[in-house]
Amino acid sequence: MVSGDDSGAADAGAAWSAAGFSGEQAQSFRRWRFTLAQAVEWRQAGVPDGLVAAQWTTAGATAAAVGNWRAAGIDASQAVHWHEMGFDLQAAKDAVSRGLTPETAFARRHHVQLSGGPLRGGRLGRGEAFRRMHEAGVPPQVIEGYLTGPWDPEEALPWARAGVDAADAVLWRTLGITPAEAGRLVRKGMSAAEAVRDWWRAGIPFDEVADWIGAGLSAAEAAEQRARGITAEQAAALRALRDQDADD
Repeated sequence: MVSGDDSGAADAGAAWSAAGFSGEQAQSFRRWRFTLAQAVEWRQAGVPDGLVAAQWTTAGATAAAVGNWRAAGIDASQAVHWHEMGFDLQAAKDAVSRGLTPETAFARRHHVQLSGGPLRGGRLGRGEAFRRMHEAGVPPQVIEGYLTGPWDPEEALPWARAGVDAADAVLWRTLGITPAEAGRLVRKGMSAAEAVRDWWRAGIPFDEVADWIGAGLSAAEAAEQRARGITAEQAAALRALRDQDADD
């Protein structure tokens, strides 16, 4: 006897088979949550594999537009890279026609010389900062914020590596928060604006906020500790211990 679930799966498999998909192809498309109708569109566009179709989708390409990308000499994985760097099809085609890679096109857009090494005195040039951010896996949209803003390249590097948006980093820095501390908060889903709101509502003096955050406390926890007589100096000592542990 076939259960209802098994019957439904069998019917679905039969529909994919009737549409001309092998079992492996059907599984590939279904794994990436394509419907049968969508899979048919991708196959008609010359993409019979669900993973490759998913890559094109990630790049913002539709099945109808795949031919245009391919005509420009750009495959699915390359399209994803162009998309990550903020280039649509036309911009990518123009860049490719000039012999540019996604990185060099991104650098030119922001007037960065990738060959630029450290400046005199050991300070980073924009090109070197871009290269290091990119190699550290910093998302292009985060890099862009530091390249277009008033940031010194060397000062921007630790903030970008910590995954902190450039606009937020300005506020975190004003609070006296370090890049590593801000990165921990960002990974918890906390924005700088939310932090300012929470600490202001908790009544914590501005010049104490960084030490309480560095000690690992939330605004509410810091307010509770202050009410119990724990001082900001003690929080600063705990913050120093946390920083030391992070460096070890």
